[in-house]
Amino acid sequence: MYELLVETMPEFVAIAFFTVGAGALSSLGLYLEELALETLAAGQTTLGLWFACFGLVAFYFGLYLFGYSELLPRVSSYLDPDTTR
Repeated sequence: MYELLVETMPEFVAIAFFTVGAGALSSLGLYLEELALETLAAGQTTLGLWFACFGLVAFYFGLYLFGYSELLPRVSSYLDPDTTR
């Protein structure tokens, strides 16, 4: 019983890490995009575009690199260990 828990715990911790990371970076990207729109509406074009670029970078890291590239394959292999990827 404990052997199974010891074997699955590192993978579960990795899944939890990537889930929290993807959520945090996506939330940061959403916040930065909202801030960019507010800054652009206030007339500060350079700062607004800077916020927009970093918002897109945060979305890229959160959704694609953490979510799609790391989290999705880990969850798929954790739920169906018979498939080799």
